[in-house]
Amino acid sequence: MVGIGLIGTGYWGKNHARNWKRMLDDGIIDKLVFCDIDEKRVKELAGDEIPYTTNYKDLLNDDEISGIDIVTPSNTHFPLGKEALIAGKDVFVEKPLTMSTKEAEELVSTAENCKKILMVGHIFRYHPGILEVKKMIEKGDFGRMHYMYTTRMAYSTPRRDMGVMYALGVHELDLYCYLLGVQYPNLAKMTKGSFLQPNIEEFASILMEFDNNISGYATESWMSPFDKKMRTLTIVGSRKSVKVDYMKHNEIYVFDGIMESRQDGNQRIPFVSEGEIRTISIPEKEPLREELCDFVNSINTRKQPLADMYSGMRAVEMVEKCLRDGFFRPDEN
Repeated sequence: MVGIGLIGTGYWGKNHARNWKRMLDDGIIDKLVFCDIDEKRVKELAGDEIPYTTNYKDLLNDDEISGIDIVTPSNTHFPLGKEALIAGKDVFVEKPLTMSTKEAEELVSTAENCKKILMVGHIFRYHPGILEVKKMIEKGDFGRMHYMYTTRMAYSTPRRDMGVMYALGVHELDLYCYLLGVQYPNLAKMTKGSFLQPNIEEFASILMEFDNNISGYATESWMSPFDKKMRTLTIVGSRKSVKVDYMKHNEIYVFDGIMESRQDGNQRIPFVSEGEIRTISIPEKEPLREELCDFVNSINTRKQPLADMYSGMRAVEMVEKCLRDGFFRPDEN
């Protein structure tokens, strides 16, 4: 039996609630309980069919609840996650795993000592477009990979509890490593801008360097008035290039043109061919549902999920070091 306790039914938690309800109806989980300190909100979301509580300890004390899903403010991830693990529950924590490397290491250590699953909400690992791109990289379809570039732009009220690095940049720091099959980049450098609030960056630019001269770039901003919401990833290679629009779960864009250098006498010169951009359809799946299904699968099989606790810890480590020093280099930690 898999029972799930959801803590937090706010802006993003309500999306978790929607998926858990469907998974309960589909028989993927056997029991579901919602929890939020805002009784009006959680009662309305639970409706007549889902039990709810305003005290998270009720979930920790329920023997029929095997997994806890934590979708609360980021500064509560560590204390709630640790308490749930010690109570004998498997735990899913929305990103970031914690707000410091020290907390992340302690949370991971607690999960290891308690022999419990600890998963982090690195949702883009479950995006159909990313999974398709991962297959293409592994097959060598890109030829020589030149660079990756992500744009996460929006025009919205900046958060007050964290800047764009923990809220957005954490995805690229994790995702680029995932796509290339490494734990860390050789180097990550960051520049940032704080314009409306001291010590909270509303803009950040990230550069990552990997083996084989592959670079990764990312731009994160909440202050882009010409982009209501833009979430794209582009990978440029010598034989193929791909663009993923994160807002679309059923297609990617492919360019088959050649971009490489060729020998001409004693020198190498750049060669760029003509090419067409085509759209490739892929099976549509909601990344959040896939992510939560992976959590349930880990509860049942005891196998580590795709977005495991170690990836969450490494991402926090990279963000924290970039914010503190402006760069991250793994051999200096």
